[in-house]
Amino acid sequence: MEKKISSRTDIIICGGALAGMTLALSLQRKGFKIIIVDPRSEKQIIEQDKRTTAIAAGPRDFYDDLGVWPKLKKYIEPIKSISILDGSSSASLEFDYRELIDTDSKSKITSLGHVVENCNLIKTISSSIKDNKHLGEVKRLKAKVLDIQIDKFSAKVLLDNNKQIIGSLIIAADGKNSVIRKKAGIIEKRSKYDQEALVTQILHTNKHNNIALEKFLPGGPLAVLPMKNINNSYRSAIVWSDDSAVSKSRLNSIKNNPKELSYEIERYCHDWLGKIKLFGQPAVFPLELIQPKKLVLQRFVLIGDAAHSVHPIAGQGFNLALRGMKSFSSMCENQAKLGLDIGSITFLKEYEKLRKIDILSLIKATHGLNELFRDSREPVKFIRRIGLFAVEKSPTLKKAFMKYAMGI
Repeated sequence: MEKKISSRTDIIICGGALAGMTLALSLQRKGFKIIIVDPRSEKQIIEQDKRTTAIAAGPRDFYDDLGVWPKLKKYIEPIKSISILDGSSSASLEFDYRELIDTDSKSKITSLGHVVENCNLIKTISSSIKDNKHLGEVKRLKAKVLDIQIDKFSAKVLLDNNKQIIGSLIIAADGKNSVIRKKAGIIEKRSKYDQEALVTQILHTNKHNNIALEKFLPGGPLAVLPMKNINNSYRSAIVWSDDSAVSKSRLNSIKNNPKELSYEIERYCHDWLGKIKLFGQPAVFPLELIQPKKLVLQRFVLIGDAAHSVHPIAGQGFNLALRGMKSFSSMCENQAKLGLDIGSITFLKEYEKLRKIDILSLIKATHGLNELFRDSREPVKFIRRIGLFAVEKSPTLKKAFMKYAMGI
């Protein structure tokens, strides 16, 4: 049997997209040596990921600490206000960042969040990793993971190129359908929403004025997010969750009549954005709630969508992941400073305990909101109207909701 070529490092990150690269940069800046493994090259990931991400004000500070945020300025568009509409009534709720500014002090709050294309975020993180090579070594291998082996003293990843990597810790960052999670033997609870999200971009004739729209329709929410102008055209991102059959039908209809979806969005936006046309290639993603039974094992941890996949309602999934990554990298730094093992199950269980509270609270919030606004029964519609009206009229409640959504 041919002997495998071994490489040694501190941490092995399986998954080299947005979550894996963000955590790699954070750990690199703490002085750790890292090897990222992904069957796709960085170039392939950038070309394939056409999605956008809304980064809330709180988690944005994490990217600021990593030195990424200043480099992103040319790609990001701020969300100044959010308009929430109940599609089955005239009830509405408006969030505006200026409502959080204390008139007696100089506030640093300038927006509720920012919207950025994943491809530009990944490129910027990659550039930052190169700029920080003096702090810690980060290597990237294009390879498929065949197996993982974990014992009391080390973690090993076996690759399809006759190589193996040995380290203190394996991090699974390979998405909601994580292959590495499965290889570790962690089972998950799955709850299908019978919804799919249609994701695309649009160009429009009217300014978006940095307003994000979340309109709750019977099949699911239609989210419109402000984006940076392109080629002197106003641009926004669309994330439209609806019944699976309806979303697939919309995607198929685009092939025959691209204007049909544009007209539909115009109608639901009440001409707020003016005339609309599709920009880029739309895609549809099935929605389901995925909850792994465990987040950690000895020398093994889940992060990002591998640790939790939630409904895109309110756009909180990646912000949840960022909070986890910030916490984990800080804990690893402290553990290493004390000369202790970052792969210790006792240490990792401590991290798991802290994260489960945040994850479960967000799951309950997003799942509950989706169920509440999909319910067409008249008593439930009445409760929704009363609820939206109550929050709209209460500055204290509005501030509490905004701060939770912003992660501050």
